[in-house]
Amino acid sequence: QEDVVKAVVKGDRDVFVCMPTGAGKSLCYQLPAVLAKGITLVISPLIALIQDQVDHLRDLNIPACSINSKLPAGERRLILADLESESPRLKLLYITPEMVASSAFQPCLTGLLSRSLLSYLAVDEAHCVSQWGHDFRPDYLKLGSLRARLPGIPCVALTATAPQKVQEDIAKSLRLRSPLSFATPVFRSNLHYEVVYRELLEDPYKHLHAFIREALTLGEGIWNIGCGIVYCRTRDGCETVAYQLTKLGVLAKPYHAGLKAGDRTEAQTDWMQGKVLVIVATISFGMGVDKSNVRFVAHWNLAKSLASYYQESGRAGRDGLPSSCRTYYSPKDREQLNFLIRKEVARKQAKRGSEKDQDKASITDFEAMVSFCEQEG
Repeated sequence: QEDVVKAVVKGDRDVFVCMPTGAGKSLCYQLPAVLAKGITLVISPLIALIQDQVDHLRDLNIPACSINSKLPAGERRLILADLESESPRLKLLYITPEMVASSAFQPCLTGLLSRSLLSYLAVDEAHCVSQWGHDFRPDYLKLGSLRARLPGIPCVALTATAPQKVQEDIAKSLRLRSPLSFATPVFRSNLHYEVVYRELLEDPYKHLHAFIREALTLGEGIWNIGCGIVYCRTRDGCETVAYQLTKLGVLAKPYHAGLKAGDRTEAQTDWMQGKVLVIVATISFGMGVDKSNVRFVAHWNLAKSLASYYQESGRAGRDGLPSSCRTYYSPKDREQLNFLIRKEVARKQAKRGSEKDQDKASITDFEAMVSFCEQEG
């Protein structure tokens, strides 16, 4: 962190940061932002992730806010009034790539540039820019042209997981200027990984329940002050697993896109506050959620790639204490996911009428995940 912060503050080159989940990437741009005179523009993919960061900064009395589609008109006017003032109070402005490209935001951006009020551009979850990555977002591709508009402003790109090919793609797509790269090893000694064959179990739900009790108790049946995440591929899976765990005596709540926004927020809040020990979610849950005492992450279904599995399972043990990461592997599940991935690749190829090397990446990544689960020892 110290080396990255020094490089960002020096400001003569762009900076690329690849650090494991929970290693403290946010500080790498937040501290320089607080030290700078102007405003740092932070690009982040999800409004929920942005809100989490903004709330955390405000708790520390650091002036931060977000302009997004869910913002009430009155709040938006107050933020824009501050940004248009002679010396804005704001230090960090969080925004999605969709919003930064919108015509509604352009006058604000032009105004900040013309008055030399932009200190840094930070691109969080930068792997989203790469078509080789596990979470590609087309709107991230527009950030290259944004970077071109800010020639004298240092850019910081940050991600938790990026193989060499993805790193090269990030630098090229974001048009980074001879970036300084900082990457820390992905190995975390406090995480214990294991694979269990689900179809060999007499009762998979009881097996998961026993695993959770072991992960969340200190012995003698005393509950630890901790929590956990179970990832499921489908909404129905989330509902079923949450119901079965609650029936067995561990309070669990589902979290998926099929729920009303209020129910999703309630589930996340209850879990964050420790009222609910286990959240059973699709992979949309967790990006940027800052909770240190996650004692386990269980995958009820296979992850699509090792990179996404690493990021999802890496939400365990951020406090450095021993934590468990388990995959319940099923050949039937493997076949279903393999079919869906190949179907999506075929759909993309048919739409554009040609093949791309990137098409094979999703298949290769999935095969690597299967190989990890099926290896002995």
